[in-house]
Amino acid sequence: MNRSIAWTAAAALAALLPAAARADRRYYGETYSAATAAPGGLDVEGWTTLSQAPRAGGTSYWRHQLELETGLTDRWDLAVYNDWRRDFGGTTRYEALRAESRFRLSQPGEWFVDPVLYLEVKKEFIEDRPLAVEEKLILARDLGRWNLSLNLVAEQEFIPGGDREYEWGYAGGASWELHPALRVGAEAFGGWTEVRSSGLSTWVKQHWAGPAVSLAWSRFWLVVAAGRGLTAESDRLRLRAVAAVQL
Repeated sequence: MNRSIAWTAAAALAALLPAAARADRRYYGETYSAATAAPGGLDVEGWTTLSQAPRAGGTSYWRHQLELETGLTDRWDLAVYNDWRRDFGGTTRYEALRAESRFRLSQPGEWFVDPVLYLEVKKEFIEDRPLAVEEKLILARDLGRWNLSLNLVAEQEFIPGGDREYEWGYAGGASWELHPALRVGAEAFGGWTEVRSSGLSTWVKQHWAGPAVSLAWSRFWLVVAAGRGLTAESDRLRLRAVAAVQL
């Protein structure tokens, strides 16, 4: 909680600075637009997510993430995440270490859509799983003040015993620029996750939809988003705030 309060306070103070749009600014809570970090800089991002337990049963929790991101070229960036999780009624535990890279296939507006390739490798510690690898195809298009973005997701999670579980997902959003410092929109996201037990495989369906608001001031930006669960297996509500500063 203290981390999320600190990031919110930093974003509020940044409102006193002149407004300016950021090239790598996020528009949505879950959906990536076709952006990469500026080369040579360092972006520091703090993520806070509240997930309420699904109707089918489960645990409500907070997840806090700290991301350090830099652009290697004008098309290629690299980021490292540290994740912490706090279940309701529990203690804060270090959950995962993740490395992420994005590569832009074209310059903005050069093609009919702006495509970006995304690769992430994750090591979980709470459940002590070996590794998970996630790939995304990020597609986006700016039409005047409109932004349309679509992410197609595949994930392979390695589990003890040499087996694998698979996940297929999506995220899509549309947003409108009211002002260079303010953008409002909505997104839908979710997927199908394979769960293996006693040699049997079942698929869990999780889908959400909700609004997103993006604010930017000088070297700072902030996204606040919410997703309402649409299936019994989905978290009933997912709230997320992401705040960032470029150093």
